[in-house]
Amino acid sequence: MAKRNALGKGLGALIPGAADISISESHPSHSDQSHRQIVEIPLDEIEPNPHQPRADFDPKAVSELAQSIREKGILQPVAVRRFGAGYQLIAGERRFRAARQAECAVIPAIVMEVGTDQEMMELSLIENIQRENLNPIEEAKAYRMLIDECFLTQDEVAQRVGKDRSTIANTLRLLALAPEVLDALQAGQISAGHARTLLGLDNADQQIALCQQIIAQGISVRRTEALVKALKTDANQKKSTSRKDPNLLSLEEDLQRYFGTSVNINRRGAKGKIEIEFYSNDDLNRVLELLRNEGY
Repeated sequence: MAKRNALGKGLGALIPGAADISISESHPSHSDQSHRQIVEIPLDEIEPNPHQPRADFDPKAVSELAQSIREKGILQPVAVRRFGAGYQLIAGERRFRAARQAECAVIPAIVMEVGTDQEMMELSLIENIQRENLNPIEEAKAYRMLIDECFLTQDEVAQRVGKDRSTIANTLRLLALAPEVLDALQAGQISAGHARTLLGLDNADQQIALCQQIIAQGISVRRTEALVKALKTDANQKKSTSRKDPNLLSLEEDLQRYFGTSVNINRRGAKGKIEIEFYSNDDLNRVLELLRNEGY
């Protein structure tokens, strides 16, 4: 399907200058759409947007907007398309909900000519991404829908929403997290920085366990990065150990008992190295004393 360039620029590009917008109390005409009007549409003739990327609307924020609407009216129109005998919301669902809560009979709206359901979905998703404060998971799901349902590439999504392709790719990667971690991110219990760091763990159980630790202990993103690195290092060491010669493993155990610390023997052919860990200056001096006693 040919894409309209205006879709990538939000409703501002689809509405001519403010001086050209007029207000009418009657229903919009099917004729001249080049001169767009703000029209008053009964709320009960508008159905919600089925492609709304926001999963949760803050009840307090909606109530505050409803109170503002009671006092000052609706300052910004919603966008709708004709749908069946009525209309379907394209953008402005928070205003739509607040208007219903304020018991408004009508709402100012701009009626847009949208030819297909696919075009409607694309316009709606892009508009919400640009104008709404979506959480990272809602944003990632919106990008995924644009790719899967509207057949856009990551480059095309980036162009339409005005962001770098790397931003789109990194946001989409969040959807690979364990479901429990996604829930924590969507609930605001961890940040997007925490979530991106947890992507470094391939094991879902480890992701969940560390996520719970982050929430319980209030661990910073930087500390989370260190913990993920430690878990990955430990996993790599275990893989390496599982492939070691049993004789080397036995020797490592003897040395660990003697030095009272972790000892790792890496051998390549006839050569190799022995690594003895220490955890403080005092620990280092203790290890050195043991080596001196053995005449090393």
